[in-house]
Amino acid sequence: MKIILFGLLTSSLFFTSCASEKKTKLVVVLVADQMRPDHFSRFSKLYSGGLKWLVDNSISFQNTFHQHGYTATGPGHFAIGSGMYPGPAGVLGNSYFDRDLGKVVNCVEDPDAAAVGGEGKGRSFSRYDNKVVGDLLKEVYPKSKVISVAGKDRSAIMLAGNNPDLVLYYNNIDRFITSDFYTDSLPSFIDNFNNKLNLQSYRDSLWTKLLPDSLYLKHSREDDFYGEIDWYRVQHDEINNKKIFSDEYEPTFPISFDKNHDPGQELMGTPWFDNVIIDLSKMIISEEEIGLDENPDIFFIGLSAMDYIIHNYGPFSQEAMDYFIRLDIQLDELFKHIDNEIGLENVEFVLTSDHGGLPLPEYLPRLNLSGGRINRENLNEAFSWIDDEITKQYDKNLYYRDWSNFYFFHEKLKKKEFLPEDLEKIIKKYLMMVDGVKNVITKKEILSSNETDHISLRLKNMIHVKKSADVFVLLEPGYLYRNPHGTSHGSPYVYDAHVPLLFAKKERGKNVISSHTETVDIAPTILNLLNIKLNNSFDGKILPIR
Repeated sequence: MKIILFGLLTSSLFFTSCASEKKTKLVVVLVADQMRPDHFSRFSKLYSGGLKWLVDNSISFQNTFHQHGYTATGPGHFAIGSGMYPGPAGVLGNSYFDRDLGKVVNCVEDPDAAAVGGEGKGRSFSRYDNKVVGDLLKEVYPKSKVISVAGKDRSAIMLAGNNPDLVLYYNNIDRFITSDFYTDSLPSFIDNFNNKLNLQSYRDSLWTKLLPDSLYLKHSREDDFYGEIDWYRVQHDEINNKKIFSDEYEPTFPISFDKNHDPGQELMGTPWFDNVIIDLSKMIISEEEIGLDENPDIFFIGLSAMDYIIHNYGPFSQEAMDYFIRLDIQLDELFKHIDNEIGLENVEFVLTSDHGGLPLPEYLPRLNLSGGRINRENLNEAFSWIDDEITKQYDKNLYYRDWSNFYFFHEKLKKKEFLPEDLEKIIKKYLMMVDGVKNVITKKEILSSNETDHISLRLKNMIHVKKSADVFVLLEPGYLYRNPHGTSHGSPYVYDAHVPLLFAKKERGKNVISSHTETVDIAPTILNLLNIKLNNSFDGKILPIR
């Protein structure tokens, strides 16, 4: 009897709790560009704002991965927004060789689209047939609003899909724009925002550390570390409080803009860009009146500046640490604004990333890891040998090489009765001589593989049967093409594929789930949280949030 009564009591409490939970009127999806899970754990004691609130009120899925092989911005945002693996959908990278057009294209390139709202390029989702989560939401709630804002065009558009109410991306000059694929004009409040940006005011801005030096040495590495990119070439005269520009390698604080560039061209490589994104997001929330009626809305916010900073300085740098401390403060301001306008109890927050990233190769020994940078001269020499031997033994112009991906011209090979395998042997022979190359693998080998390890599955999920390249290079773990400074991503290895994933709502409490999850699980989970049941097929599954 006691057991039965206890069961009835706990069941009653459970259903009472569920019944008292406010209906979700707005889903805010924060997609950080190149965020690793350890950016939460390493700095957790330093967070006191928005990042802390997300952790304290969320279910955190600790083992979330992008389950596709080329971990880059375009494919990552597509997986998050659509719930589908990017390869079979034709999202082959940030850019890729289009066999039909015979040229390399941007993943959101649209030759028929024109920029709206200022200078820049018209972009759209027109290259793809898939529906993303916002498109599916509007099938059930036509009056729902879907809005997507990011620094990068591919970030905003891969999340926005076909039919958003507003999609904005930075033109890398002076303002946020869209394309006429989506609208003929921007709302007047966006035009006003752009006109008041005054990016020239940032020209004399100086990026300094928010916290004492001792904390940076405790939670990150020393500031002066070889391998970082020194874009700004600036030193600081402490006595006269002046910036001194120099040709010497000096990738350390304080950091300012390169005197030879307009601030608008480099703003996205600084934490100041997130100030702009957050201010823009707050204005959109107020002006568009999202989250206020019975039609649930979705607001995507892409934090693109993070990617530039980590590319330049690495994930263990003091610059990265300072960036995240600032982001914690900026998100706190955003959440307070949302609370005032909508009420946090009515909002579901999702935070994830489009990919992780490799520490600077020079820093890997500190982590007891190995790696390095591919020698460009050796690599280019291998490419030259490949071209020479194929031309000599067979013919010229039998393939197109997009960096290290080889696209065969199959009709020409067939007409001349050449076998793809003959070219593959030559490509493999020379590229396997390059230090840091682990394997040279063909599309056929990837698709026919029966291996079920994560690397094999990620490679397969990055392949389109017709559109993909025929031969790929797989680097050794810890190696990257970038040379001589900075770091990157793009591999199927854990450091690039592992990303944070949190679903947060006011008073949800701090919960941790350690089972394997994937970024393609996000879209179906959002729809499930909004009680939307569709026959749409996803590669992902619904995660246990309630």
